[in-house]
Amino acid sequence: MQYPVTRRTAVQAAVAALLLTALAACSSSSGADRDTATAQTVATEPPTTTTTNPYAVPAVIDAAYVNRVLAGLDAQMGDVIRLVFDTRTIPREAYDRMRAIYYDDQGLQLAIDGFQRSMRNGFAGYRPEPGNIVSKVDQILSAATTCIFVQVSRDYSAIGLQSTTRDIQWIALRPLIPQRDPQQFNQTNWSFSYEGYTETRSRPTDQCAG
Repeated sequence: MQYPVTRRTAVQAAVAALLLTALAACSSSSGADRDTATAQTVATEPPTTTTTNPYAVPAVIDAAYVNRVLAGLDAQMGDVIRLVFDTRTIPREAYDRMRAIYYDDQGLQLAIDGFQRSMRNGFAGYRPEPGNIVSKVDQILSAATTCIFVQVSRDYSAIGLQSTTRDIQWIALRPLIPQRDPQQFNQTNWSFSYEGYTETRSRPTDQCAG
C-alpha cells in the first residue's frame, strides 16, 4: 500500500452507547364479595441491560457511522500522542497502540517517523497538554464492509498552538487485522490503510478500488 502524502498525523479512546430497559412491578387485589381483600403480587423480573456496539457495521455505511469510527481512532491516537509527549520516547504501549491503529507496518512506520521528528525538535508548537485530533467526514467516496474511503476535514487545534481548524485530507479504512491488536486497544475494529493529502491537494485515486 502506497502512502502518497506530504504529512501524516496519527490519530485513537472510544465512544460507547448503553441502552437501559427496566420492567416494573405491579400488583392487584381481588376479593369482591369477601370481607377481607387478598393482595396478589406479580413477580418482578430483574432489570435487563441491553448493550449495543457503536462500531457494528450498519446496513448502510453513512457519515454518522464513519464519524463515530473516526472519533474512536482519533481518541486512540490522542492517547498515543500524550504517551509520547509525556515520556519524550515511544514506549512499548504507544507502539502497541499505534500498531492497532494502522492496517500495515508501512503506515505504522510513517507514524513513528512523524513522532521521531517531533521528538528531535522538542515538540515545538505542541500544546502543554495535547488533546485529540478531530476528523469529520466531508464526503464518502467508497463504502463497503471491506473498505471505506472518505474526504475529511481535520482539526488539530487541540494538539498544536498554531494548527489549522480545517485541513482537508483523505482517509481509507480497512477492517483491523486482529493479530495487530492482541491487547484490544482499538475497539472500532477499523484501521487506517491511507491518510493524508497529495501535493496538489487534488483527490487521490480511490484507495478502495481494486
